Amino acid sequence: MDIFSATNKQVTQPTVDTSMSTKRSVKKVATNTKVDEKLMTNKNDIKQKLDSTVKHLNEHMKSLDTNISFGFNDKIDTMFVSVIERSTGKVIRKIPTEEAMKLSEKMKEIVGIIFDKKG
Repeated sequence: MDIFSATNKQVTQPTVDTSMSTKRSVKKVATNTKVDEKLMTNKNDIKQKLDSTVKHLNEHMKSLDTNISFGFNDKIDTMFVSVIERSTGKVIRKIPTEEAMKLSEKMKEIVGIIFDKKG
């Protein structure tokens, strides 16, 4: 049998018996506001602890007479380190860089838009 004669044969579609199919209803699950409130409380507690840790680290760095300071970026929930020139107060280096933090903030915003929630 050649390929052309094989492809010219008609193929019948099998029929599906819909009388036996089962239907399932989808239940909408309500969000639990108590869980949401608890998560927000935990997030606020963590931010407060990080803020106090940053203050403690900066006080400790001053007592060591160093030119390093710590900070916390609320928008991306990340700590950063700054190396500052003492004589001028100019920032020599920031880790992560300002550009990296702005990029991270924008990426978080984009993810929030894509998934329709705040990032």
